[in-house]
Amino acid sequence: MREPTAEALLEYLRNLFEKEFEIPQERVIPAARLVEDLELDSLDAVIVALRVEEETGLELDQDEVRALDTVASVVALVQRRLQGQPGVAS
Repeated sequence: MREPTAEALLEYLRNLFEKEFEIPQERVIPAARLVEDLELDSLDAVIVALRVEEETGLELDQDEVRALDTVASVVALVQRRLQGQPGVAS
């Protein structure tokens, strides 16, 4: 995955959340909060980070993962990192 659009990343996350957590794709919108709306916990966040790392080749640190609070924040972090920019924890 090289510098995908925000829409492509959102579609990837929709598929990931449906496959890993059985969350319907229509619930995975940019404004959806990971904990409050999608009911993910810290273990789920680790799974998301691992899958993103596997798909993109990026390495996300724990501070970056902990700082993510919405689907949009995941998309933004991955886009920044794929463009060679530091993440939220830099």
